[in-house]
Parts: sequence; structure tokens; C-alpha cells
Amino acid sequence: MRTWAQISVLFGLCLGVGYLGYKAATPPVEPPGSVAAVAPIAELDDHSLTYWSFDDIDGQQRHMSEWAGKLLVVNFWATWCLPCRREIPGFMALQERFRDQPVQFIGIAFDQAEPVRTYAAELNINYPLLLGDDGVVEYMRALGNTIGALPFSAVIGQDGRVLKTHQGEWAAAEVERLIRAAM
Repeated sequence: MRTWAQISVLFGLCLGVGYLGYKAATPPVEPPGSVAAVAPIAELDDHSLTYWSFDDIDGQQRHMSEWAGKLLVVNFWATWCLPCRREIPGFMALQERFRDQPVQFIGIAFDQAEPVRTYAAELNINYPLLLGDDGVVEYMRALGNTIGALPFSAVIGQDGRVLKTHQGEWAAAEVERLIRAAM
């Protein structure tokens, strides 16, 4: 009998551990109509823009709220990412084309400062470049990048709402059409 009692206890423990593992690995189910069920992409308001800040390539802290009220094209990239490097010249051309309008490109590099500074100088990048580590990943997720891959871009309207996100290299002509439609 003692053996059956031990087996029963062991079986119960296994069931309990298995259930706890299942609960830990299973995301919670959102009730219908909840924000998470309706909109997987975050809406940013002035408060959440204020929350995010990163150092620029000169070591100065810059807050995303600095550009509130503008149409933002926020591009997450790295110097070691070839598709990222290919799309930057197109973004530079668009920043120049829209320089007299409330449009601002911002590059947020998931990279070290020195390679970003070197690359920025080589290309003479004409928009702000910010640096980050884990904060970059959190910000990308808040904008809808659930896989964390680069490049990733988000267009944020003048009202702070995410208008569009794009995973992968983004052609400048597509970005320009979106900017014009949003203005």
C-alpha cells in the first residue's frame, strides 16, 4: 500500500508542476472588446511619448516628446543590419524633401555609439540618431514589433497615434506615399 501512496503523491506532484508550467507558458486570454484584443499596436499619447528617452550620438538625452505634434517616422536599425543600411539614404532624401513641413525622421539604433557615429558621419545623416539597448526593444514592442527584428519602422501621426508599422526594409516611395496621405 505504501508504494501506491507514494505513486499517487508523485503523480499528483507531476500534475501540479505540469499545470503550473502550462499556466506560466500560456498568455492570458483577453476578454472580447479589451484593448489588447482590439488593438495590438499601441496608441501613444503625450504621456507615453514623454516616457521614452534615449541618448543621441553625442551622449545627450533626448525625449521623444521633443517631436510631439509632428508626423514621426521612427526607424529602428543597426549598423550591422544590411537592409537597415540600404533604406537610410531614402529616409535622408525624404527628410530633406519634407524639411519645411511637420515631418521628422528619427533613427533609433540598437547598436554601440562608435559605429553609429562613424556611419552617421560617412553618410552625413540629416535626422536625429538615438542609441539604446533594452529600451529600444521595449519601445519597438510598444509600437507593435513583437518579433524584435530589424529594420522596423513606425509612422506616428501628429496626434500621437500609430498610423502604420513596417517590418523589414521599407522603400522610400512607399514611405513618401504614406506621409503625403497622412498630412
